[in-house]
Amino acid sequence: QDSLPTLQKKDYDQWQNLRRTWISDDGTWIAWRIEPVGGDDSLFIRDRSGDHAYKFALATNLTFSSDSKWAAFRIGYSEKEEEKMREKKQPVHYKVKLLRLESGKEELFEDISSFRFSEGSGHLAMEGYAPKGAKHKGKDLILRNLKSGQTRNIGNVSEWAFNKNGNYLAYIIDAEGKKGNGVELFRLSNYQVTGIDSDTATYLNLAWERKKDAFTFYKAIYDSTFKEPTHEAFAVRKLSEPVPEIMRFVPEPGKNMPDSMRIRDTYKPEWSEDLSTVFVGIMEWTPKEDNKKEGKKKDQGEQPDSTVKAKPDKPARDEDEKLPGVDIWHWKDDPIQPRQKKSYARDRDFTYLCAWNLGENKLVRLSDEDFREARLTGDRKHALIDNRKPYQPQFRLEYADYDLAGTKTGKTIRVLTKFNTRYMYGSSPEGKYLLYFRDQNWWCYEIATNRHVNLTEGIGSKFWNTRDDLPVVKKPPFGAGGWYKDDKEVLLYDEYDVWAVRPDGSGARRLTNGKEDQVIYRISRIDREEEWLDPKKDVYFSMFGDKTKKSGYARMNPKGQVSTLLFEDKSIRSLAKSKDAPYFIYTSQSYEDSPDVFLASSSFGKQVQLSETNPQQKNYAWGRAELVEFTNADGKRLQGVLHYPANYQPGKKYPMIVYIYEIRSNGLHSYYVPSPRSSYDFTNYVQQGYFIFQPDIVYKTNHPGESAVNCVVPAVEKVLESGMIDEKKIGLMGHSWGAYQTAFIITQTRLFSAAVAGAPLTDLISMYNSIYWNSGTPDQRIFETSQGRFAEPYWEIMDDYVKNSPMFQAGNITAPLLVAFGDADGAVDWHQGIELYITMRRMQKPMIMLVYAGENHGLRKKENQEDYTTKVNEFFNHHLLGEKAPEWIKHGVSYLEKKQLEAESKEK
Repeated sequence: QDSLPTLQKKDYDQWQNLRRTWISDDGTWIAWRIEPVGGDDSLFIRDRSGDHAYKFALATNLTFSSDSKWAAFRIGYSEKEEEKMREKKQPVHYKVKLLRLESGKEELFEDISSFRFSEGSGHLAMEGYAPKGAKHKGKDLILRNLKSGQTRNIGNVSEWAFNKNGNYLAYIIDAEGKKGNGVELFRLSNYQVTGIDSDTATYLNLAWERKKDAFTFYKAIYDSTFKEPTHEAFAVRKLSEPVPEIMRFVPEPGKNMPDSMRIRDTYKPEWSEDLSTVFVGIMEWTPKEDNKKEGKKKDQGEQPDSTVKAKPDKPARDEDEKLPGVDIWHWKDDPIQPRQKKSYARDRDFTYLCAWNLGENKLVRLSDEDFREARLTGDRKHALIDNRKPYQPQFRLEYADYDLAGTKTGKTIRVLTKFNTRYMYGSSPEGKYLLYFRDQNWWCYEIATNRHVNLTEGIGSKFWNTRDDLPVVKKPPFGAGGWYKDDKEVLLYDEYDVWAVRPDGSGARRLTNGKEDQVIYRISRIDREEEWLDPKKDVYFSMFGDKTKKSGYARMNPKGQVSTLLFEDKSIRSLAKSKDAPYFIYTSQSYEDSPDVFLASSSFGKQVQLSETNPQQKNYAWGRAELVEFTNADGKRLQGVLHYPANYQPGKKYPMIVYIYEIRSNGLHSYYVPSPRSSYDFTNYVQQGYFIFQPDIVYKTNHPGESAVNCVVPAVEKVLESGMIDEKKIGLMGHSWGAYQTAFIITQTRLFSAAVAGAPLTDLISMYNSIYWNSGTPDQRIFETSQGRFAEPYWEIMDDYVKNSPMFQAGNITAPLLVAFGDADGAVDWHQGIELYITMRRMQKPMIMLVYAGENHGLRKKENQEDYTTKVNEFFNHHLLGEKAPEWIKHGVSYLEKKQLEAESKEK
């Protein structure tokens, strides 16, 4: 391979990324999508034998019909075409292609926004786009009969859905001026249409029960004394009868529901599985100002519901009076104002959960102002509600009181008091149990008996995450894999294995034997249609070698016998099985082998490669990756991944770039597609003759930066023992948390000759007092419960915050440093970069900061991605390879020069 050329930037466009994969229900047809570095995406479809193969450009969102005879997919536009359309403010309307798989016959449908096959494959429904300027929401719905080829157009459809079995289509009509509005049921067997309700009103929120033939919807109704509409709720069932059963709930505040409340459309109604209950959401109904002032109140014939707290009227405001543009940040705010802005849409649309019991035509309220959040149990017979108010404000862990409310009566019972919300996992599929994690053990609450059971204390294995080094006393669990049918057993994880545990505490069994070989087994859900696993069917596990980094899959038969299907020195992922046949597809990749799609039969005795991504790689030199074992300064054994340069020659010394974050060795078998838009692209560097090293980092509480030093420095020293690395040509880089560690490490060692830090934390005290703008939450919690790994706030352990802050140690920096930020960074405020820049500039130490306008924590604009990638490359090549420095490294670029360049660019 020494004679092969290395990659140049002009060669990158040849490379491909493997994206999503599909397999038809009968296992005959397989599809995958390829996204090239340069050029248009392509969809590939072929059969098992290879007799039929199709390729479609710009195709996405594939779906196979359930009889495996048809495929439908969206046809879009190239990146450039979409950019031009959006610049011209033209609507982007997609197309749908329908493909007869056996014959290859194609049919293209223009202007289709969404599409779906009915179960049983009798029909394909395709929804168009709303007419330009239309005030109504109705669109054309095209219903294609796949057997006859006939097409039916249903006009002015705003919502539509097939039932689970695919023999009914329900839809809402929303026409201009509300003429002819209503809800209709379309029988696909004979095309009979049944009108469910019609009126000059708005209908919305159509929803089928998940498995059965019943649906529900809302109808908006207005009251002149209130601002917003309320809604009638409809329930339609017994569809097979000559006339379906149609029930309606007409809300009358103060009579059949709480006073001053309305049914709100922001909660989409849902059914109980036994079809006895429909769940809806209610919220306060806002009186109009005139009604408030005159004291008018619609006669409801009953006193207001005592459960609803009256709110004082706000003082009247003069119509000409302008509101000040001010936010009031109060120390009692919970949450703080930025978080309130981020959660505004959710808070605005929030509703309280109620159960409409159809038999009594009665509305039962389940959540209220204190117990706001509600989750229905699997059988919909209870709602788990929680109250966080007694524990607000909460600065570290989030606590709540948990109650169960019966959906028939609304009566509640206390389940847990002051419980960490992070560890409430909720209901079992059948609704018999609540699963939660407490005191390093899994627990179940048995609803019928009001009994709490510790499931794991007697098993003899640790189910709390012994590897977790976050600064919390109550450690999280390794995880859970779901439930067996009928709530018979719950599947729980220890460090390596999967356990099936009876929820009543009567027994447990270990399903896998990963501990012995240090192989991590986890449940792999092949069939996601059901919420549970069937003990009468095979169960599948993913496998990962903790130390070897091998991966694959195993299968357990109904007798409990586990067999390995595939376990290789590669990254084996995305296992999928055809629904009705014993065929599987998966993807396989390694650092040297581009990802591809493979087909296997039930035995996995023979695997067939279906795709061939990046065949051109054979024409270029390539590197290899190997594991490096090292011991950190605290005596802990760790690993790292070392990537060799292309055309590596033994005996020659090479430059090396170290890339860091936290645990990186698990990516040993990752394939890196070269890209001009990926600033930390490893392939780019190994092709230029660099080693790339990714060591693992673990942490001690209150010492995040020092922990990084204690891992990275010994790791690099271990690699230096090989004699392959030029110790004067070592670079260090990372992004976000990796950038923080990069900036800190170079304050503690002169091992590195250059460093690149993308969006680093630099001053841990000011960062602690910053806001995570992407979520609107204080960064304090990140420090005290998450990645920051401090157990206390800075004023209690000031020295530790200072010692681990790059800015306060900046006087020790000797390596040239390149820092990059977006000035709209919502994760690490870009002023962190300014603080270090001002400090380094005052100290006259070599630092350059790149600031990308309008960019968040990661660059999104193509031109900025390409610019940053180029600049990082130029920076390392200058400082590590001795290449001539471009002007931006030597002197920077003045604002005047920048504006002149912009003007010249516009002229061109």
